[in-house]
Amino acid sequence: MIDVLEQLTPDGATVVMLCSRLGLSNSGEDGVSPLTLKEWNALALRIKESEIKRPSALLGLPAADLSRRLGIADAEAESIARLLDRGGSVALALEQLASSGIWCVTRVDDSYPLRLKNSLKHQAPPVLFGAGDPSVASRPAIGIVGSRNIDEDGTNFARRLGEVCARSSVAVVSGGARGTDRIAMQGSLDVGGYAVGILADSLSKTIRQSDVRSLITDGRLVLLTPYRPDNGFSIGGAMGRNKIIYAASDYSVVVSSEYEKGGTWAGAIEALKAAWCPLFVRSGETVGRGNHELIRKGAHSLSDANVADMNDLMQWMKENSSLQPQQELFSFA
Repeated sequence: MIDVLEQLTPDGATVVMLCSRLGLSNSGEDGVSPLTLKEWNALALRIKESEIKRPSALLGLPAADLSRRLGIADAEAESIARLLDRGGSVALALEQLASSGIWCVTRVDDSYPLRLKNSLKHQAPPVLFGAGDPSVASRPAIGIVGSRNIDEDGTNFARRLGEVCARSSVAVVSGGARGTDRIAMQGSLDVGGYAVGILADSLSKTIRQSDVRSLITDGRLVLLTPYRPDNGFSIGGAMGRNKIIYAASDYSVVVSSEYEKGGTWAGAIEALKAAWCPLFVRSGETVGRGNHELIRKGAHSLSDANVADMNDLMQWMKENSSLQPQQELFSFA
């Protein structure tokens, strides 16, 4: 089984079996579920502190040995043994994905995106699926997010910011959703730039689109998801995706956000609290209350004039994120 999974280390292949739904039915009729992030973190610590030391050393051990060596309950050991006993089905699923251009990387592999691992630490997804050149995700990167329903001023801002990223050899990181995400990514890609799409659903479906395939082939677009590639959309999945956008970026920009409502607001508030990366928010007289309130809560201001005058985007972000955020004096009825 390990030989079949050439794209993964033995430890990585073990993590895929433990933490992904590959090879399991969507209906749950298998009677076993992959480990949650919390469960994997706890198990990883036990492995490290035990005589086993590495995930791949779990392979082939009966449940009784797992229980004894890891100091876990018999029921937990039995579930782990069952997850590890499906190497054949997982290998087949990964081969099928590879044939369509989808690869897999885990948190124990050296090729896992370093920025993501450093920012999220134990909150980083154990398994990532991707399509495209993974080195694109290692480029200097700006996360650009915002509402799906965006006005003309916001549209122009997102597009111009994407173009500035391209001129500065900086990748745009976004969620690929309709509205701000796609506009910013397209703004960069249209002028020869790079983009990293963090998807909440349907990686398998997305890469079948001809324009997406072309950009992936050109080496300018990489798509990543922490969910099974055929996963359907869910609110929880979208929120988990937002966290990765921020963590995969050196700096991030909120183009438009409703006030105390929607995924953009929730994601930005979480990013401010967690300090995954410095957060900028589009400012100006025409932006809505959500943008102003995010600046009042500690985000840095970024205006249309700032974007128009930028020569070195990363240097500008570095200099201005080191300043104390300016609290806007703004009142609402």
